Amino acid sequence: MNKKGLLAKRIPTILGITILIAGLTTGIVLVGRQQGLSIKAGPTATPKNVKVSNRGEKVLTISWTTDVPVTGFIKYSDNPAKLTLPAGDIRDQISGSSNTYTTHYVEITGLSADKTYYFEIGSGSQTYGDAGKPYQVRTLPSTTAGAEDVITGKILLPSSQGAGGVIVYVEVTGGETLSTLTKNDGTWRLALSSSRDSKGQLVAYDPEKAQLTITAQGGAAGVGTAFSDTEHDNPVPDITLGKTHNFASGEIKPVEVDTLAGQEGKGFNNLLSQAEKELGTDPEATYSVKLANPEFAGEQVATSTPEFRGMGPVATEIKITVNSAEEQTGQTVVGSDGSWSWSAPLSLEPGEHTVTIEYKDEKGIWQKFARKFTVMAAGSGGSLPAFTATPSATPTVSPSPTASPTATPTISPSPTATPTGGVSMPSTESGIPAPGVLTPTITLLIVGLGLFISGLFWNLKLNRAYQNNG
Repeated sequence: MNKKGLLAKRIPTILGITILIAGLTTGIVLVGRQQGLSIKAGPTATPKNVKVSNRGEKVLTISWTTDVPVTGFIKYSDNPAKLTLPAGDIRDQISGSSNTYTTHYVEITGLSADKTYYFEIGSGSQTYGDAGKPYQVRTLPSTTAGAEDVITGKILLPSSQGAGGVIVYVEVTGGETLSTLTKNDGTWRLALSSSRDSKGQLVAYDPEKAQLTITAQGGAAGVGTAFSDTEHDNPVPDITLGKTHNFASGEIKPVEVDTLAGQEGKGFNNLLSQAEKELGTDPEATYSVKLANPEFAGEQVATSTPEFRGMGPVATEIKITVNSAEEQTGQTVVGSDGSWSWSAPLSLEPGEHTVTIEYKDEKGIWQKFARKFTVMAAGSGGSLPAFTATPSATPTVSPSPTASPTATPTISPSPTATPTGGVSMPSTESGIPAPGVLTPTITLLIVGLGLFISGLFWNLKLNRAYQNNG
């Protein structure tokens, strides 16, 4: 037997098999890679920056942002298995038609005091829940209204034009979050006197020296932040989207922190007057990095996995330490919208804990402050919010073809309805996995099959050619 001839006949066979395997492998790799890229891209109608505010005995407000303009609505009920009540964006109630926005603002009225309600967020054609179940929030117990104290202001675009449709969040020391929506000219107003603490009690604040934190959430237009006091709240000096301001000492010159362009500025340290410092102003008020959750010392939370979040100059690196029985440490970076968030990897035991925030200021000097909070034991949360650390990181997405954003019998048509307290929802800033795109996947699958068939064809052709020559 001619060994060289036999070997020569085997070489094409080996070559054909190699081509066959290479084609199959390439197809699988390309398809897998495309699927991975599709998941990362995903749709941009996913709710972000979800917050519950204006929490009262009969009313609450749910707001969020999306990357692209879509319709937004809420489905809610006191029964988590039957979310049958719709509530649409307040602007749709005024116009009488359904419109698309990147900032979404839904007021729910007609609720019962001291009662738990469940809801899902409708964004475009899908609804989003909390890791396979609806979100939940409890209304506050009834209380007697205090004397009226109105706070007003105006939100501006970087071009100095009034910014309409911006969500304005206001927090007075010790109180939950209040909110309102700006009019077309950028003006806004709300009743600061309706601010309540986490137990539902009206907040007693100094009418001239109480610290205020104001966040203007413009969605795609950017975020503006201001730190003021009750002496400068009617009106609050103009707030520009993309800037951080400090009005607490009466100084109305914006601090150069550009959260639109992502540039770090000078921060707003040491802008309080010496007189204010002598009056005992909390030094934390001068720090450029803010802690919004827990929002005040001693706050009680009804979850063992709280999300720590706040605001600061864009790209600032923050070190967070939770001092508990087992110390937990992590790092995060302030995002392009001026916000940051972090959750401890391990659940926290019931009891008192301390979270410490460390960061470098604009001069490269390490700044540090701490805040105590209490994790409530299971079943003892009462009227406290029961949100987990990052509920929207793993949302339940389901088609919602029958949802009607405009059918909202329980929504008050007035954008200036008196708010009654608030509580913050965890942020969805970190992003949510979304379904892949089908068309490119099929295309690459066909390419892979084509390579497979090509390898098989050349294998047969080469074998036949050498058999004829043999």
